[in-house]
Amino acid sequence: MFAVIYRSYIKPELEEKYQKLWNQVASFFIQHRGAIGSCLHKAEDGIWLAYSRWPDRATRDASWSSDNTVEDLPRAIKEAITQMKNCGDQDRILPEICMEVVDDLL
Repeated sequence: MFAVIYRSYIKPELEEKYQKLWNQVASFFIQHRGAIGSCLHKAEDGIWLAYSRWPDRATRDASWSSDNTVEDLPRAIKEAITQMKNCGDQDRILPEICMEVVDDLL
């Protein structure tokens, strides 16, 4: 399995909208692009974290254009991704995250 993690602060007044958009986008990738699933979390400190699960990296990479654009996606999904980006709180800087694998049971 391969996972992709996304983090963002979301403007409080746009949290409900963001959640609906996330569901729309995640459902598309599950139904049409081979994603196994996706999960959305809201942390105590206000960071929203989402991760998508894929059977392997090749499936995930094939679900996007080779140049990582969204040109080959349906218009509604492109618009939803743009709206999700606009829900982010650009005034709040995400803290750096450093991780080291200490145990892996795969």
